[in-house]
Amino acid sequence: MRFLLVPLFFVISIFTASAFSASQPLKLETRGFLVVNEIENGKKREVLKPLPEKVYPKDVIEYQITVKNLSGKVLKNVKIRAQIPKTTVYVEHSATGKPLFSIDGGKTFSPEPIKYKVIQNGKEIEKVATPDMYTNLMWQIPQLSPGVKRILKYRVQVK
Repeated sequence: MRFLLVPLFFVISIFTASAFSASQPLKLETRGFLVVNEIENGKKREVLKPLPEKVYPKDVIEYQITVKNLSGKVLKNVKIRAQIPKTTVYVEHSATGKPLFSIDGGKTFSPEPIKYKVIQNGKEIEKVATPDMYTNLMWQIPQLSPGVKRILKYRVQVK
């Protein structure tokens, strides 16, 4: 079975108060890579290859989001959101930094482990979400100085 990858400009969205100004103080660049395991001199190593047009079940993709402050001032409370495509599953513990995660399409975010409540046999039970339930990630950068760039990474596996 073949899958087409969701275009990256639909995958990443930025949420910061200053990002909506006319001067565009943030520059974002999102790149996707196919994670391939190769054997060289009898040793297994991981290689990032350019993302092909088509991906297949079990393929692992690494997204790298480069965030750069183009303004002449410190940006505060920068929030960067990334969506986990519906044809993929988040690879547990693959994100850099300490992002928050969502299981409701980006309406709410929590640190891991994400807990949620369900009604089972008439009783409310608290459960812990598994990575296959994650729909979005959000990094909160307290401040980003002028000219500084950060690279945020996470991985997904094709279903």
